[in-house]
Amino acid sequence: MNSSRRQFFKKTLIATALTALPTAVLAASRQPLAIPPLLESRRGKPVFLGFESIQTKLLNNNLVEVWGFNGQYLGPTVRVRKGDFVKMNYRNNLPQSVAINIQGLQANSDTMGGIGHSLKTGETWSPIVPITQSAATCYYQSCSLASSAYQNYRGLVGFWIIEDDESRKVQLPNKYGVNDIPLILQDVHLNDQGTQLFSQNQPHFLGDRLFVNGQEAPYLDIARGWVRLRLLNASLSRHYELRFDDEREFLLIAKEQGFLADPKTIKSLLLGSGERAEILVDLNEGGNATLIAGKKRNVFDKISLFFDGDGQLADNTVLELRPEGLLSAFNNQPSYQFSDVASLPSNVTKERAFHIDSENAMINQKRFDPRRIDVNAQQGSVERWTITSNAATGFRVQGAKFLVESQNDQATAANELTWQDTVLVNNKAVLLVKFDNTASATQPFIFGSSDLMQADKGAIGMMIVQ
Repeated sequence: MNSSRRQFFKKTLIATALTALPTAVLAASRQPLAIPPLLESRRGKPVFLGFESIQTKLLNNNLVEVWGFNGQYLGPTVRVRKGDFVKMNYRNNLPQSVAINIQGLQANSDTMGGIGHSLKTGETWSPIVPITQSAATCYYQSCSLASSAYQNYRGLVGFWIIEDDESRKVQLPNKYGVNDIPLILQDVHLNDQGTQLFSQNQPHFLGDRLFVNGQEAPYLDIARGWVRLRLLNASLSRHYELRFDDEREFLLIAKEQGFLADPKTIKSLLLGSGERAEILVDLNEGGNATLIAGKKRNVFDKISLFFDGDGQLADNTVLELRPEGLLSAFNNQPSYQFSDVASLPSNVTKERAFHIDSENAMINQKRFDPRRIDVNAQQGSVERWTITSNAATGFRVQGAKFLVESQNDQATAANELTWQDTVLVNNKAVLLVKFDNTASATQPFIFGSSDLMQADKGAIGMMIVQ
């Protein structure tokens, strides 16, 4: 019997065995969700983030090397408040230089970091970062030129949450790790020992396993009531269409830079690379609720994946929520009202157009050049940017924020407007970009593809704000 036939029969046996297992048996093999540690900056307390190589178990019981912060795979959640001055303490203990970006943070480039502030092995940096923006879900990550994909993939990514007085007072789930749950989504490719496999040469990266907070298909025991999920798509290239396997409705309440004017009832959510969203799920009644990426799979779907994955995930489970206890005494739908509601500005000073060629990693037929300034903007101004792409791809800006005026010539409803810094562009998007923060030629912001494979190959531009 030749090797190809042996492989075929082996796959057939595995597929048949797995599909014969009861759902309860498969669920019992899952791990409880790991919640990233919480670091808070209050009363001048500094925040320490050391970039480190560590050992962890990604598959079976094999210890493998990954990267992270403060001795853990991935990063702790940093939570700060509007009006604070946060003293950061970065230290690079890795064998290569690392530049850090806090995506979504509204601050000048000299305090935020970015490509102009790369830390060599053993170097430290201690900026004092003023927090001036309203409540937002941001994240920190490597933005090292030509190495951001590899460094993020290894584990250099973590949540950065901003609160303000209003967000802390509204009746929303806000107990971190209890009913306010951070979820970092990454697709990976592992060998038989559980080591991360990565190739820089491919145009995009699509792993065959979906990890959430560093685990595959985890579960969370949680008290009945409403639960808030903060979703971060930290995958290098993959987009996710998220839904619950029972097709239940849930509420979209916020995107990257702030809350929607009103909660939006939806059954699915499309999340591009680098995008964040906050959703509310009602667990007052009923059984377990499983968040999945893509469509619910039947037995035949699962069998077919063993023979032709075609870039699909082996298990598309994001998180199984297992409600416990009695019904919540406060089971009414959460509501909120904020004074800082986004509206379309009328004082547009300039218009620009950018076309992303995601096959050749170019913007307007040019690749990134550190000697070239692509955008020179005026602080306090608003510009209209028309972004087109030849394939669905994420687009982001550093140090600035935007409203999505329209997508594919369909205007955004007024009650769905919210400030963002990343958006999935599928053909065309028109953005109103606001520049509140300064950046110099030596400490520039970047903009462009949020697909880090494309960004490393040149699908980014350099931006200064004066």
